Amino acid sequence: MKKTLLYSLLVVSIAGLWSCSNDADVPVPQDEEISTRSGELVECLNITYKGKTYQNVPTSYDENGDFLFLDSEFSAIYAEELANDLDWSISAKDSHNITFYPDLKNNLDSNGIEVDESIEAVDAALAVALTRAGYNDLAEVTLYDDRDFKDRNYSFQLNDSIIYTEVANLKNKPWEFNDKCSSLILTNNMPDDPNKIFKLGYFEYPCSEIEAVFIGYDDRNFSDRTITCVAPPTSVKKYPSLPGFNDKMSSFKLLFAKKGQYQPSI
Repeated sequence: MKKTLLYSLLVVSIAGLWSCSNDADVPVPQDEEISTRSGELVECLNITYKGKTYQNVPTSYDENGDFLFLDSEFSAIYAEELANDLDWSISAKDSHNITFYPDLKNNLDSNGIEVDESIEAVDAALAVALTRAGYNDLAEVTLYDDRDFKDRNYSFQLNDSIIYTEVANLKNKPWEFNDKCSSLILTNNMPDDPNKIFKLGYFEYPCSEIEAVFIGYDDRNFSDRTITCVAPPTSVKKYPSLPGFNDKMSSFKLLFAKKGQYQPSI
């Protein structure tokens, strides 16, 4: 599904298109959504790139489902530096605050997330069967076909037996979900208790330091652009839309990761 994002530099009238505040100190309201004349939904994002945050950038999607920035400043930056870059990675704090990184490694390193490379991934189809074997779900991600957690959906779980699962091609059966995901919910049921220990690969960590990490890839076989969502212990992260990744995902990884302590690869 590798393809260059179709992008047009759009300069629009602020008064005529959206009602987002341009005060840099005012966060984007969580329900800030309006429609253009064509009926396409417009959402406002706080976008951080190269250490600078662009407040309340109005965004939408073109007829091909590609991401559009409806302003003059960040749209020019995206067209010149990001549109043809197949490596960038988005960290989604929530559906209104995102950060662009040059690649997935920079994304994970900047957020203090270390993936233990001694852990082998379990194919999601096998993981579903194993999960039914009586283990309690310690983490779960549910992918939805439409925004706002609507339409067809699939859930994938992690537990004390399955701590890393993946789907290399969402186009395959039984998923048949390639380029469909538009919203997701990531849940981490790990207890926020430093006295309880969880074994991650060859290492043991306090449960309070184990995060659930979802990494979505633009292309199959875990390649091309990425988006990451992270849930700390005892938390539920809801993303009613996936900025920059609406109907783009072709593969993903769901895993537990230790935050803030780097371990050598085995």
